[in-house]
Amino acid sequence: MPINDLIDRLIEEYRGDVHGALQALLLLNERLEAELQYFYEQSNIAPPHRGTLH
Repeated sequence: MPINDLIDRLIEEYRGDVHGALQALLLLNERLEAELQYFYEQSNIAPPHRGTLH
């Protein structure tokens, strides 16, 4: 599915509340970053040396 369609679908799920949709995406991103950090800590793989984990 094209990215624009996914964005439209997310905003639609939040009944047109763009702020709510962005907040949900940011919270999800924080959770995924924490999970990724956990997996790096549990493995022998070093995270990339960039500002983000991915």
